[in-house]
Amino acid sequence: MTETTEVAPSRVMDKIRQLVVNRDAQGIFGTMLLKAASAVISFSLFSLAAHAAGAVEFGRFSILFSALSILSIVAASGQEMQVVRSWSEYLADGRPALALGAVRFGWMVSIAGVLLVCLGFWIVFSMDTAFFTEMVGGGNWIAFASMAFLAGNCLALYSSHVTRAVVSIRMADGHYEFTWRALAVMFLAISLFVGHAVTTTEILTVFAVGLAFVVATQIYVVAQKVNKQIGSVTAQYDPRQWTPRSVRLWLASIMEASNQHLEVFLIGMLLDPVSAGAYFVAARLANAFGLATSGLNTFGTRRVPGLYFARKTSELKHALNIMAGMSMIIVVVGLAAVVIGGDYMLMIFGRAYADYYWIFLLLAIGTGLTAANGAAPAFLMLTGHEGRYVTIVTTSLILRVVGFFIVIPHFGILGAAVVSGSVMVGMALLTNYFCRSLTGMDPSILRFVAESPDEAPNRTVVMAPLPESQ
Repeated sequence: MTETTEVAPSRVMDKIRQLVVNRDAQGIFGTMLLKAASAVISFSLFSLAAHAAGAVEFGRFSILFSALSILSIVAASGQEMQVVRSWSEYLADGRPALALGAVRFGWMVSIAGVLLVCLGFWIVFSMDTAFFTEMVGGGNWIAFASMAFLAGNCLALYSSHVTRAVVSIRMADGHYEFTWRALAVMFLAISLFVGHAVTTTEILTVFAVGLAFVVATQIYVVAQKVNKQIGSVTAQYDPRQWTPRSVRLWLASIMEASNQHLEVFLIGMLLDPVSAGAYFVAARLANAFGLATSGLNTFGTRRVPGLYFARKTSELKHALNIMAGMSMIIVVVGLAAVVIGGDYMLMIFGRAYADYYWIFLLLAIGTGLTAANGAAPAFLMLTGHEGRYVTIVTTSLILRVVGFFIVIPHFGILGAAVVSGSVMVGMALLTNYFCRSLTGMDPSILRFVAESPDEAPNRTVVMAPLPESQ
C-alpha cells in the first residue's frame, strides 16, 4: 500500500516535469498567455471606445471598422499565409533563395493590393452614397483616416506573419497585438477622462499611427534575422507557383474575414448603427474563444508546416495532442464563464449592453464549438488543401448572408445570432472532416479524449533544422 502511494505521486511529478521542460508545451503556453493579454487589451480598447464615443458613434465605428478589416484582407492578397507556408517549405527543402524571394514577393503584392483597394475605396466614397452619409458620416477626413488604417492594418498583417515565420511569435504577434492597441487605449482613456466625445475619424487615425510603427520595426527586425539566417543569397522568384497558391489562400482569408466581420456591416445596413454596435459587442466577447485558440493557431502556423513538410510525424502528433488538450480546457472553462457571468461581461461596455445576453450566449456556443476544432483551418491552408477550405468558408458565408436577409427583418439581431451560431457549428464539423480525410491528422479536441488514427503525410522532402517555438 505504501509502495503504491509512493509510486503514484512519483509518476505525476515525472509527467509534470516532462511537461515543464517540453519545448512545444512551453511555446504553446507562452503564446496562450500572449493571446490572453491581447484579449484583455482588445476588450479594454473597445470598451473605452463604446464609453467615449456614445452608442450611435460607436455603432458607426463598428460598421466602418468591420468593413475596413475585410478590405485589409482583400488588399493582403493572401500573402500573409503564403509567406508562412513558403518560408517553412523552402527552408525544409534547402532552397533559401526561393524563401527570400517569397518574402519580397509578398511585400510587393501586398503594397500593390493596398494601393488598388484604397483607390477603390476612394472612388466609392466619392460617390457620396446614402450609406456613407447616414451610417458612417461624410467628410474627407474620415475617408483619409479609413484609408490610412486600411493600409496600416494590411501591411501590419503581412509583416507580423513574416516576423512570426522568420523571427519569433513574441516579436510578431506580441508587438502587433499590443503596440497599436496600447496607443489607442491611452488616447481613449485620456479622452474619457477629460470628457471628450471621440469620433470614428480620431480612433482610426490613432490606429493607423500605431500600425505604422509596428510595420517599420518589424521590417527592420526581419531584415536583420534573414541576413543572419540565410546570408547574402540572391532572391529567386516562382510567381507561376505562388500566384495560384496565393489566390486560393486569398479567397480563404477573405471568406474567413467576411464570416467574422460582415455580420456587423449587414446588421447596420438592415437595421441601424445602434443595433450594429450591440451585435459588435456581443460578437467581440464571443470571439474571446477565437482569441484564445488563435494562440494555438499562431503556434501551429510557426511549428506545424516545418514538421509536416519534414515528415516528422511523431513530433507533429505530440504537438497536436498538447494543442488539443489546451483547446478543450479553453472551451469548457469559457462556456461555463459565459453561462454564469455573461451579463456582467457585457456590462463592461455599458449597462445597456447587458440586455443582449442571449445574443452573446448563442454566439459563444458557436465560437466555442468552432474553437473545439483546434488548428484545423490553418492546417488545411498550410498543407496544400486551401482550395477545400475556400469551399467550406464560401458556403458558410453564403448561408450567413442569405439567412440574415431572411431572418433579420422578422427577428432582429436575435435571429442573426441563431443563424450565425448554426452556420459556425456546421462549418466546424466540415472543416474537421476534411482535415482528417485530406491530411490524415485530426487537430480537434477529439484526439484528446480518444486516440487519433493519424497517418504520415505522403511527402518526401529534405530534412532541415526547425525554427524555435518562441
